[in-house]
Amino acid sequence: MIKEVISRDVFDGRPDGFLYTMRSFGKKLGIVFNDGLHWNKTRRVALKFLKGFGYGSRQMELHIAEECQALVEKLKNTHEPVLVNSMFDISIINIVWRFVAGERYELDDERLKKLCDLITRCFRVADMSGGVLTSMPYLRHVIPDLIGYTEMKEVHRALHQFLREIIEKHKETLDLKSPRDVIDAFLIEMHNNIGSFYEEDLQVVCLDMLEAGVETVNNTAVFMLLYLVRNEAIQRRLQDEIDEVVGENRAPVLSDRKRMLYTEAVIMETLRLASIAPVGIPHMALADAKLGDYVIPKGTFILLALHELHNGIHWKDPEAFQPERFLTREGNLIQDEWLMPFGSGKRRCIGEGLARSELFMFLANIMQKFNLKLPPGHPMPSIEPIDGLTLSAKPFKIIFEPRCQ
Repeated sequence: MIKEVISRDVFDGRPDGFLYTMRSFGKKLGIVFNDGLHWNKTRRVALKFLKGFGYGSRQMELHIAEECQALVEKLKNTHEPVLVNSMFDISIINIVWRFVAGERYELDDERLKKLCDLITRCFRVADMSGGVLTSMPYLRHVIPDLIGYTEMKEVHRALHQFLREIIEKHKETLDLKSPRDVIDAFLIEMHNNIGSFYEEDLQVVCLDMLEAGVETVNNTAVFMLLYLVRNEAIQRRLQDEIDEVVGENRAPVLSDRKRMLYTEAVIMETLRLASIAPVGIPHMALADAKLGDYVIPKGTFILLALHELHNGIHWKDPEAFQPERFLTREGNLIQDEWLMPFGSGKRRCIGEGLARSELFMFLANIMQKFNLKLPPGHPMPSIEPIDGLTLSAKPFKIIFEPRCQ
């Protein structure tokens, strides 16, 4: 039924509830929570601009590699336990932001740390069903603090202020014949084809890139290290593969992936077990439609039970972290259709290629250089997530012990 929903045009809508539109000026804008002809156009143009500035190319790999090396160097110079939950934040923003705004930030940049905290808060306040804010939006006038409205409004006001400042800086130095990044390309499109896009469109596209691109990859990377620190044998097997394929005299690169199938299996098992988008992004029926034995009325929001799909009857011992479930006896990778962390069909996540590349590069670079240890006296970190728009790990710390290869 999930496959049917994501493959039929009639279910390609996005909800128009209050929670989903309050972040985008009360309208359907951007890529994530938009639909129809405007969504098609925005998605197509954003992808064209992203690819024009290196998305999916060798340039993308160089950006990821630079952030991996910066993070590894920071960990080498850190001699106390590291709070894993926030360690990837700025690294991942930097990779996305190089394409979008042509900027890179230092890993200890205080303003970016605050921005990451805002995004985390935003994802914790609500859930993908739309919650009380969508089912009873009038309550924002009665108990705004209790239902999360006040915090959501403050967070998005601050995020939009950050984005407005960046867009204004781009306007001041814009060369209509020489775009530097996605923001420039959108501004030039708006100048050359008046009415094609508006500044609100650009702001929400940038917001989508920040929120969706950063929070999801960060949460998955954090869960990946959580599962590894709980499984020393898997750490060793992973490091054996890295040592055999990469060695110690160079950093891992994306072309190593085809020979590092156990590493890929670790990533796939993390995507399965963590299922950080437990119900995906809601769809909406654009007309009355039959689904199985049910008639879904027009305007109905549809949530996909991806967490159940990834942790249900199809999988043997689903609560165990077992990368081997994605490998044949000969060591080849198994592509299981029951694993769909990035969705499928027209609504498949446009950031899937970047996310998979980031997870591989961060994992391989960190495990090449470090053993993951729990600080003395610390309990084993819990695999039970914190609920929200996405699932996130409860706070935990790791000692990154340099390996003696």
